[in-house]
Amino acid sequence: MPKWDRILQKGLQLDKEETYRTIRHIFRSIYVYFSIQNDQFLEELKFNFKEFLRSNLNDFYDTHPDILIYILLYHDIGRPFNKEWHTFESAKIIEKNDLFLNSEIPQKYITILTGVIRHHLLLGTIFTGESSYVGALILLKDQKLKMIWESKEDTELLLRLLLIFTIIDILGYDYSKIFDHYLHYYLEIKDNLQNGFNLIRTLKSPEKKEEALFSFFYKLDKKNLKWRIACSLRIFQFITINSELTENFYYRKIEQGLEEIGSNWQLFKERLGNTHSLIQFKYTLPLMMILASGSFSRTPIDNNFIVNKKIFQFWEVCTSKVIKNIIHKNRVTLWNIIFQFPRNWFRDIDFLKLLRSESLFALIERARPVFDDSLSAYHLYIGYQNG
Repeated sequence: MPKWDRILQKGLQLDKEETYRTIRHIFRSIYVYFSIQNDQFLEELKFNFKEFLRSNLNDFYDTHPDILIYILLYHDIGRPFNKEWHTFESAKIIEKNDLFLNSEIPQKYITILTGVIRHHLLLGTIFTGESSYVGALILLKDQKLKMIWESKEDTELLLRLLLIFTIIDILGYDYSKIFDHYLHYYLEIKDNLQNGFNLIRTLKSPEKKEEALFSFFYKLDKKNLKWRIACSLRIFQFITINSELTENFYYRKIEQGLEEIGSNWQLFKERLGNTHSLIQFKYTLPLMMILASGSFSRTPIDNNFIVNKKIFQFWEVCTSKVIKNIIHKNRVTLWNIIFQFPRNWFRDIDFLKLLRSESLFALIERARPVFDDSLSAYHLYIGYQNG
């Protein structure tokens, strides 16, 4: 695959460290893919989870033997060139270099797998609370996928590919773990997305489609808000891994944190209003974790844990920022909030001081939104130079 090689050579010239990291991740992902096929991986997971993965991999292979391999090879090739938007950058590189020219894959499947690459973080970030269900409107706004949503079978194939890829993508990092409960939540998210697109298929007007899909997803987000807040406590990773870490345990911790500052869940929800559903965070989990607990840790909380008020301030400040800058009140416009901090910033004392002070909120207040015509969304970039 000489074109693939030449793209990575350009990446090495631009950002050597990021390119090597990308190559390691890509090939580990491919190793995971073949290991699952050969039942030589994921020994710690239950049989039904492993069988679900293998069964889907076999189905994809029957559809076309190379579909998932191409997704794994190409999904992150844009990272050295544009880390924040690497999913879209990867898809642009595929199209610009005509990487499927000699693949013999039918055009419909090329459209689907390029769509999976373009949106490959969506399902995972809904699970981790960084994205909302309303954030999935980006799929509807993607004109290159317009015909895919007209077919129930193509919709199901794209979303199923997205689900299976998301699991392999996580395991493509040697420090990542998958637990049995992930499958339940990923399937629920995938089914919710599928139900939304099935609901609007017979509508003719693009405006009616968007209105109906927004309404459907927003109702899900109203139910999902407490989950999004609790993701700062890593509810997504540790829920149900033991008998104490239930959904109610994490939700009660959020409620107790609000009670500590003289508030409650109902008041907090009213302060956020309807706008929280428009907000999509990028690479924000470590930041929200530190705001909620004061330190960075990938371990579960215990019964003595008290949520820090800063996580609630953070959501209120971000929501307020969006409300103040909404121009078209009758149009659904997504807001991407992106923190441009360097790699491993959470181990830097200056960045930790920033999060423990009020300065972070001042940075958010000062940031100026930029409208991206290609995505029909606002971007709010928040940067910080330590020292």
